[in-house]
Amino acid sequence: MNIAAKYTLLVRGITLNTWIPFYFLQSLVINFSFGYSFSLLHTLAFSCLLFVLWRVAPRLQKGVVAICSLLAALYFPFGMTYGSPNFNTLLALHATNFTESTEIITLFPWYSYLVSAAIIVSGVIAQRRKITPQDSWRRVDILCLVFCIACLFAVPVKNLLKWGHFSLMDTGYPVFRFVKDVVINNQEVVNEKARMLELSRQKDSWQVLIVKPRYQTYVVVIGESARRDALGAFGGQWDNTPFASTVNGTLFLDFIASSGSTQTSLGMSLTRVVDGVPHYQDNIVSLANRAGFRTWWFSNHGQIGEYDTAIASIAKRADEVQFLKKGNYEEGEDTRDDSLLQMTAQVLSTPGPEPRMIVLHLLGSHPQACERTQGKYAEFVQSKETSCYLYSMTQTDTLLKQLYQQLQKTGDSFSMVYFSDHGLTYKARLTGGQYMAHGDQYQENYQVPMMVISSDDKARRLINARRSGNDFLYFFSDWTGIQAKSLTPDYQFVSEQAAGPAWVTNFKLEKIDYSQLPSDLSEAGVN
Repeated sequence: MNIAAKYTLLVRGITLNTWIPFYFLQSLVINFSFGYSFSLLHTLAFSCLLFVLWRVAPRLQKGVVAICSLLAALYFPFGMTYGSPNFNTLLALHATNFTESTEIITLFPWYSYLVSAAIIVSGVIAQRRKITPQDSWRRVDILCLVFCIACLFAVPVKNLLKWGHFSLMDTGYPVFRFVKDVVINNQEVVNEKARMLELSRQKDSWQVLIVKPRYQTYVVVIGESARRDALGAFGGQWDNTPFASTVNGTLFLDFIASSGSTQTSLGMSLTRVVDGVPHYQDNIVSLANRAGFRTWWFSNHGQIGEYDTAIASIAKRADEVQFLKKGNYEEGEDTRDDSLLQMTAQVLSTPGPEPRMIVLHLLGSHPQACERTQGKYAEFVQSKETSCYLYSMTQTDTLLKQLYQQLQKTGDSFSMVYFSDHGLTYKARLTGGQYMAHGDQYQENYQVPMMVISSDDKARRLINARRSGNDFLYFFSDWTGIQAKSLTPDYQFVSEQAAGPAWVTNFKLEKIDYSQLPSDLSEAGVN
């Protein structure tokens, strides 16, 4: 009898021991899947939590494992590319249409989905564990429970000692952090959209002092996801921008975008910002309107609603607005940037007495780049996606050339500015699956091209002084000859005059010093 009992305990002990490393592995994968930095402490704590739950409520434990495994599997490809949920990722989710969503899904490397499948399989295996009667609590069970509780308080207590703030909401458990970050950041996005809607109903507060435009027509071309070192005209090693590399005009070789994402970057660049908060009603379009300009906004991006994104809120201030995509499921066609030239041709064919401003918002080099180029590329570099990305710069360069020719044919004086909203980051580097994605951790995420081409340019001028997208509104005021009471620049934008340090806004809406960011050139592996 004793021998049989000992044998039974031994078998159960071995079985138990096989589940301990299994739960630890699950906890480890879940930690990484949600995009957080590795924490051995909380990985062990979550493993102990699963162990304790199995002892006291095995069916509840199975439910927790099922939910966590499903969330981890769904988010893993996003977490590896974009990190943990933050304001930017939730804002992008709100502002992304169906076509862009499917493109993002197909952008991730195939092996990320293999890992997601493995996570699902591990969750299924955990569900198949048989529930058996449990013995009374042992010392190891109590120790695991105490450890779980202690880890629950670890980060809150640390914050209390360091910052004087205590909240259990700050616990470091990855699953809890994921849910909290999604809920809180989503609410912040909802609140921001509500604020934009409120501001969209308000009149602008511009007080225009002087209007002295030098040109009859002004064109603002907003590029998308153009990393500066990918353009030959701006120091890139590829000869992929023949127009920008030869045309007379002013090129800024150290222009830094405001942020690493479209909505935040353009929200900070095109509007008046007070204490770090964009006032969307005071933007380049409403300023031009107030100065008596006729304004147009043509976009190849999706319009989810009237005013529910920063860009839509700004665009709707124009006298005439057209979006090639409406941003709903029924309109998921892939439209090309050069379709916008049909709209500019129509505007330019009907001259008027007032000065005019046309804004073009390109889809440009938005991932997936091969969707922009229909799979075409001029030179193979590292991967097909990287090659398409470089060729997408050529497509934008060609569009700028065609637009320039349209402006020349009118016979009117004109000036055109081109810049991109943000750069990108290399992912899956040094592999055949290398691709580009949004990021906020490297300088290259903010390094973008900017150039000004005017009808009276007689030579090429290169500006090496650092310029920030946060000061774009000051440039716009000087460029268009519109002086307003609240626009008082500290330096001459189109010059080599020093402008002081540049700061950028990361995905968590934190203001950081651009110069303190590392470069990814040493890791990119693009030759």
